[in-house]
Amino acid sequence: MKTTIRQLEDIADWMLREKRMNQSSELPAILKGVFFMNGNPLPDDCLTLEGGQWNPSSRCLMLPVYSPYQWTFSPTQAGHILLNLVQITKTTYEINFDQEFKRAQVTPIILGLRVPKWIADFSMIQTEDSTQGDKWYRQNSWLMGLSHVGEYVLTKIIDRDGQSTKLFTELKSTIPNEFLVVQEL
Repeated sequence: MKTTIRQLEDIADWMLREKRMNQSSELPAILKGVFFMNGNPLPDDCLTLEGGQWNPSSRCLMLPVYSPYQWTFSPTQAGHILLNLVQITKTTYEINFDQEFKRAQVTPIILGLRVPKWIADFSMIQTEDSTQGDKWYRQNSWLMGLSHVGEYVLTKIIDRDGQSTKLFTELKSTIPNEFLVVQEL
């Protein structure tokens, strides 16, 4: 695995360009773009749902966290550790959306095994003030609801056309300027 440090200023270019050049995606427009994990306590910051395997009939997205330019991590020691764990375990998310794209069930797959819901039950719910999938509340339930640590708002900062969103402008001062990313496997 080869990693690199990339800048926020051109995130749309490096995070989306390769994904869009190398695949024809039927991914719905509401899911396209770059999202910032606003309030995430872990050392990962941004992601794109583009690049995963989309099944339009089941509305299921298989999203490998470890793929090149799929996910960003903090360029700190903690970010390096998390990226290495993701790489070693081949962490993938299976995301199943409802028909209206208002809710999704997120199932982590680690070492090829689905994590049981009683251990980790994750979901994404489009917020009431969201327009066209701009904001999703990312809920976490750990150990049958004993903890909800790590919840955050997934906020679209780059739209489906590769343009900065209004939310990007509002959040820019809270988004890191540098990211650690997988460049190639």
